[in-house]
Amino acid sequence: MNEFINLVRETLVNLFGKIVSWDAICEWFLDLLPKLGGSLLVLAIGWWLAGFIAKIISKAMERGNVDLGIRTFLYSCLKVVFKVITIITALATLGMNVTTLVAAIGTAGVTVGLALKDSLSNFASGVLILFNNTFKVGDFIEVNGQTGTVKRIELMFTTLATVDNKRLVIPNSVITGNMITNYTAKSTRRLDLSVGVAYNSDIAAVKNAVMSALKESEHVHWDNQPVIGIASFDDSAITFDIKVWVDTSTYNDSRYAINERIFDALNKAGIEIPFNQLDVHMIQN
Repeated sequence: MNEFINLVRETLVNLFGKIVSWDAICEWFLDLLPKLGGSLLVLAIGWWLAGFIAKIISKAMERGNVDLGIRTFLYSCLKVVFKVITIITALATLGMNVTTLVAAIGTAGVTVGLALKDSLSNFASGVLILFNNTFKVGDFIEVNGQTGTVKRIELMFTTLATVDNKRLVIPNSVITGNMITNYTAKSTRRLDLSVGVAYNSDIAAVKNAVMSALKESEHVHWDNQPVIGIASFDDSAITFDIKVWVDTSTYNDSRYAINERIFDALNKAGIEIPFNQLDVHMIQN
């Protein structure tokens, strides 16, 4: 062991002898060792506290009924801020000049900011999403041709869950840079349906059958009266438009249930629902 230590000593002296003595190196290392241990301890404890404090603040916001999107966004921000403070504190414990370090970080931040302008754009867009109340966690939205339920609004990204259980992670800048459709912003939505009937059908009988189907449905809101009218005269049918108001939360269920009732009502009334058919006439010489 002594031979190994002597070998290391001779190597360091040969390499750095003109700059620093072996005794100076040992003195510097022995002086650094307790600071390094303290710095690592501060880093470990601070890293754990960063997540712990962020969770406490998040739970406090939850008890205060703060919107879930704001909670998840601020939770992400707080974790980053607390971890940066932890790193600076650990470096200060190591003996570094924190003032100079912060100034250097600020200078570097300008350069990094230019290089990471897209990330900064995502962060700014996340702030706009939250404070403009564009949408919130739980809303069903469409953006950039994609639809899904908002699950998380975070520092850089917003996460959606599609109806077929896919996970979409969209940069916040993409969301604010495109048109957003929030399908669940209101408690009720208008449901537009259509049905085709034969040309020999009685118009009044069709309307009465459709109206009776709507009255039997528990999904229809009668604050706004349903609209039933002829939309177009197509090749094989007269197409009726049916517009009713339903709960947003049961929009698709309402579509299926009301269509079934309309189908049954038209059949009971003896009204024909035509299908495309081709008549062929044979001409003989």
